[in-house]
Amino acid sequence: MRALLLSLLLTAGLGAQSAPPKEIKFQDIGGGSFAGFTEDAKAEKAWELSAERMKPTGEAGTWDMEKIELRSFRDGKLRTTFTTPFGIATPERKAAQGAAPVVVRSAAFNLSGLGWSWRSTPQGDAFAILAGVAAELDLAKPVLDRTRIRAERLDAATVERGTQLTFVGQVVVDRRDERMTCERVVCLVEEGPKGEAVCRSIVAQGKIIRVAGRQTLTGAAADYDLPAERLLLTGGVTLTEPGLRATAGSLRHEAKLDVTTLQSPDEAHPVKLNLSRQDEPETELAGQTVVLRREAKAERTLVELTGRATYVAGKDRLEATRLIATEAKGVTVDLRASGGVKGRADDADFESEEARWERSAGVLRLLGRPHLRQADGFEVTGAAIYSDRKRERVEVRSAPGVRAAVRLPPDDTPGALPGQAEADQVVLSVRQGVVEADLEGAVRYVAGLVTAQSDRLVAFSKPFKTGHVLSKVFLTGKVTYVQPGLACAAERVDYVPNVAIEEVLLKDRLTGRPRLLNLSGGAESTRPRLFVQFADGKKADFVADSQEILAGPDGAKFFLRGNVGMKADGVEATCDLLEGLVSPDKKGRLVARLMVGRGNVNALAGDAAARGRVLEVKPEEGVARLTGDARLRTRSGIEGVPAKEVIYDFRTKGWRMDSASDQAAPDQVVRPKIFLGEDFTLPAVKSLDNGR
Repeated sequence: MRALLLSLLLTAGLGAQSAPPKEIKFQDIGGGSFAGFTEDAKAEKAWELSAERMKPTGEAGTWDMEKIELRSFRDGKLRTTFTTPFGIATPERKAAQGAAPVVVRSAAFNLSGLGWSWRSTPQGDAFAILAGVAAELDLAKPVLDRTRIRAERLDAATVERGTQLTFVGQVVVDRRDERMTCERVVCLVEEGPKGEAVCRSIVAQGKIIRVAGRQTLTGAAADYDLPAERLLLTGGVTLTEPGLRATAGSLRHEAKLDVTTLQSPDEAHPVKLNLSRQDEPETELAGQTVVLRREAKAERTLVELTGRATYVAGKDRLEATRLIATEAKGVTVDLRASGGVKGRADDADFESEEARWERSAGVLRLLGRPHLRQADGFEVTGAAIYSDRKRERVEVRSAPGVRAAVRLPPDDTPGALPGQAEADQVVLSVRQGVVEADLEGAVRYVAGLVTAQSDRLVAFSKPFKTGHVLSKVFLTGKVTYVQPGLACAAERVDYVPNVAIEEVLLKDRLTGRPRLLNLSGGAESTRPRLFVQFADGKKADFVADSQEILAGPDGAKFFLRGNVGMKADGVEATCDLLEGLVSPDKKGRLVARLMVGRGNVNALAGDAAARGRVLEVKPEEGVARLTGDARLRTRSGIEGVPAKEVIYDFRTKGWRMDSASDQAAPDQVVRPKIFLGEDFTLPAVKSLDNGR
């Protein structure tokens, strides 16, 4: 130290000049001051210690002082002022201390407490307040915006850009409407851009509890950047608000943006948010990272979760790589998820790549090959799914390479299989418990061995004790229907999967409850058509204005009405009505057994045409029998009148008329007749006489 100034003002023992001098003792000294200067070339005053009364102590170089004022300087300017009733100073060591109350003032802070120590260093002041510390920081700010701290001890040191204040023991920090308690706090006080002193940061450790308004944070360590209004909290973090509790490994809060980020300590312990809202089920959200974005004006909070994000509220559940929940006025109104989405909403399970669950509106939107399974047994998949849970309506859309599809329930027949249908668009709706499935655009339907195609399909399913069962199906527009043993095509097919029937004849009756098909619509080439197979593999083709088909596992019966036409193995026939029977052969294949046409029957085969009232075709016997005033006529005009019936033989491809018993006289035989036409002439033959 280049200079140490000692100035003693002697007040005790002074009298008139004529009086004899008294012995001067140190305990009679009235007051004085010490000063220290910097050791650089400027030699500026660094500190000044003064007292109204001072005296040396028993230790050399130590002074006992009263009414002390200690001032420190930096760059020639007053920096800090200490005032205390008494204390001890060691000027040569540039140190002082005391057990009395002390007040420390500067442009950056006001400090007070009980017991103190001070020393000057080349960097600046280093001092401590030993008990009952009270501090006020950010003095340039309005009173309500200042930071106030209470602690058991304070240690202060000068650093490069300001002063570092370390508070220890039952620390309480108050700032605006927030309070933080902990075991230790380190504050960095620096000069701001305009020269004002501001508290730059607060670093806290040990059992941190921060209360701001209705929010409470706890953790093991905190770092608060005050100008940026950024808080970082680590170590077993909890966040509590009315109706909200979160646990995490760390928390980062951006006050200016009102954004809070919570991070998990490891993959095994995700961040968890528990929500309790009035009239809402208990809700838990979890993820590796959770971001809370609050929009105060809109009274809305966005909760973004990433990394194995989950949402659980009552029976509702959502899992995804990334999830965003929107809360408005205390209610979760919207959920958005992406990446491997799995969930459950209103008893419906779903999977997709993207999902949006508008809980307040009851709307679920799924994208990316979604799959939705409803509690009523229906399943849908496609390129996009829109589900209005309140209106009980589901819409499924297709995209290139991805078709909309629905799983329809089976009928109530024991062992019945569910159906699978696909189309350009699928719509499910519920009315009075009955589910309607409406499919449009290139529809394909498969149920067991049944296959159907059409432009549109509408299916109805009614509730049953085991769930919903299929009750009716309507197919329209270029309909084709195929099952073992028969196929049909029409503009409209009404399909009832399970009907009760009562047959008069026991022979060839259908067992169980067969499905009923009604074919109608179309004109000319688009009229309803039916195709059946013979035992030899050949097929018969039927066309009529309307058709009814009863089909079961052990056979089928069909009934055709209105301008019926038939083509089978070289025979073409027309009639008013036609009935047919299909049943299994020895190999289990369903083949045509019998076909009977009635009313205005006309048949054409080879070079002859026949007519009558009833046509009976038995493919297994290889014959077709025409009865009821039957007639046969060839192209050359020859007409045949049978004794009983005209028979066409599929094997020989020819017509014949057999003799028959006379019903009036059973012992007599009726023979068929042939009438030659007017243009008929016998062929020329050689005379046997000329041969002689």
